[in-house]
Amino acid sequence: MKQMRVKGNDTPVMPLFWKGGIIFNSIMKELIIKGMTLGLGAGLIVTLFDGFYMLTPNVYVPLSYPMLLFAFNTIFWTLIGGLSGFFMSVATRNKEDRKEKENFYWMLFFLVPFALVYGFMGRTFVPLYSSIISTASPPFDHHLSFVWVSLILLFLIIFKRRIITSKLSALSFIPEIATIAALFNFCSNISQLPVMYEFVSSLFFQDDQLSYADYLSMPTWPFIALYATGVLLIFGCYFFAFSRVSFLNKRPHHKLVLLCSTVVLSLAVLFSVNGKSFIGYDFSATRQEQPDKTAGGSSASVILIVLDTVRADRLSLYGSRVIANSLESIAKDSLVFENCIASSPWTTPSHASLFTGLYPSEHGSINAFSRAKAGLQSTPLGEEFLTLAEIFNDNGYNTGAVVSNAGALHKSFRLDQGFQRYDAARNIGDIYRLYSFRPIVHLFCRLSNVYSKFVKHYRTADDINKETFRELNKLIPHPFFLFINYMDAHDPYYPPRPFDGYFLDAKFTQLYRLKQDLLHYIKKTDDMSFNAYQLSQYDGEIAYLDHHLGMLFAKLKEMKIYDSSLIIITSDHGELFGEHGFHFHGTPMYEGVLRVPLIIKFPFNRSVGYQKEMITLTDIYPTILSICGLPIPDTISGKSFGQGSSPVVAEFDEYGMGEHRVFYDKDYKYMTYQRQRTPELYNLKEDPLELINQVEQLPHMALSMKEKLEEWIKTHPPQYDKDIKENPLSREVLEGLKALGYVE
Repeated sequence: MKQMRVKGNDTPVMPLFWKGGIIFNSIMKELIIKGMTLGLGAGLIVTLFDGFYMLTPNVYVPLSYPMLLFAFNTIFWTLIGGLSGFFMSVATRNKEDRKEKENFYWMLFFLVPFALVYGFMGRTFVPLYSSIISTASPPFDHHLSFVWVSLILLFLIIFKRRIITSKLSALSFIPEIATIAALFNFCSNISQLPVMYEFVSSLFFQDDQLSYADYLSMPTWPFIALYATGVLLIFGCYFFAFSRVSFLNKRPHHKLVLLCSTVVLSLAVLFSVNGKSFIGYDFSATRQEQPDKTAGGSSASVILIVLDTVRADRLSLYGSRVIANSLESIAKDSLVFENCIASSPWTTPSHASLFTGLYPSEHGSINAFSRAKAGLQSTPLGEEFLTLAEIFNDNGYNTGAVVSNAGALHKSFRLDQGFQRYDAARNIGDIYRLYSFRPIVHLFCRLSNVYSKFVKHYRTADDINKETFRELNKLIPHPFFLFINYMDAHDPYYPPRPFDGYFLDAKFTQLYRLKQDLLHYIKKTDDMSFNAYQLSQYDGEIAYLDHHLGMLFAKLKEMKIYDSSLIIITSDHGELFGEHGFHFHGTPMYEGVLRVPLIIKFPFNRSVGYQKEMITLTDIYPTILSICGLPIPDTISGKSFGQGSSPVVAEFDEYGMGEHRVFYDKDYKYMTYQRQRTPELYNLKEDPLELINQVEQLPHMALSMKEKLEEWIKTHPPQYDKDIKENPLSREVLEGLKALGYVE
């Protein structure tokens, strides 16, 4: 490029447009840096508000959650601030008043986009298309908070001196950012915030355990009054901060460091407060010392593991494509049962049978499903029943439980009888479903499948393992009984990376999954292809679960308790993927929902191999006691393995079809219903997929099995108090069952 020279001077003169380009680039850099600083401040403020969700009662928060909150918010909003600075520099490059009205432009290019992005993304709910999470709660204020935010912006415009001066620092909009965050979080969630709910309920109800019907019947005027008071208080705090904004302009970088330190300290305190809810008990102080009884048994520690919703035919050791290396490994040291039948097609009655050795109609939880549909509380275990945990506790064992399914295994069902510590908590991901406005990191996790646990209501296997390892350190060296419940295979099927792509033939796994979910949501996909997609994700969840089971077994070996322990691995029920037109569980009891895995590793591998004899979850109770050398109560119906098989019956009471039972007799399976559906009869040896109903072809066989089932019903009457009080379900329990898809 030819340079221009001034006469009498050899110094070259830069062309005006080139010089202007240098000035423009310098201004752009300055604005981008200032925007990133402002975005960083906004990210810290947002993180501070997001941290308070960790105080939601009975919610487990892993350490990775506050760390992800901090990292995501600071990076996300810093990038937004940088983009705001870039677009501002481009839009105002020819504005002569750019310098004088810089803060006015910051309001237009950062504060307004911040309010829109934060407001809409915080309310955006991308459902996990399943029976569990289908909709989010509507906001209490019906988006009125956007009006209050607009008033803040209007206030800034009216007071022009505040927004056109060029002397304000990048942190000058911190009061506005904090006010916007407070308005969105408070106004949207006021009726869902535990503190507000407890306060209003105390005004109208005396009972500590409110029913969900009571909650719905609460008048709205107290919430409206609290809403108005809260909004006025937020505005009052803002006007006070507005008048003291000059404080932020003095040494702004020092203020930024102070803000960052405050946020980090707040997250640490909130995380610590949450963690105090999960500190273990002092087992030595609560254990019933019974040295004589313990000495009479084998004193082997017992670990009962239930893999919620895992059907047997999806595991490689039962002939499936899902290579479960960890289960294959322990199976070599164990007795594997090829024909284990669940007591019921859903969680509560199956676990009640597992813990009592009784059938659902005997211990009472057969009606838990239908009663829940009617909003009524069910008490599956009365005090008269002697649970496994109680027997071990009475015989000198430490007893503990780490439970992922905090809904169907809630303490109100009294499944915790005999456990010195019963750790059943929801996952922090449940706030994604509970609140109308929630941290946008959950939306990020849903769309990206990064930290998928933060959109799930249950604790995932890695967190269950962490709590289990902590529990083991408290249980040993004394003999113990430990119950572990994993829930990863339960709907929704949303395995973390890389397990989401293990059984999915797609180049870009997450984009394919989002596409399938969208097509299913708008009903543009056929059932067969979507069932195959769901099954691939279900298999991915099982693979993820198996990986963490391997870590559990490795930990047991490291602690030198693997060989000497009795380890039982089973499931409470299976899952259907379109078979007979049904999905999930809590359905008619076809094989996909009833046939579950059962692996029993005896102490020092005393018995190994495969066993074809049919067994039910009800039989596991006496089997465990027999192996441990402890007395078996005479009142139970289950029979210990090897001492004659008990009748193989499964039971379910569903709101629509009524009492539904299944009776097995050698190769035949008979299904009967109280209403809506007619009986079914299948020859499982010739027809394992249950495609041909032989009731009409084999009427004598159907009649014979019907009579045997009726005789079984007569000999297995209810053993619980049928006149129990018709207590309504509490809000917490009903919300938990709604999260599981059992209640609409």
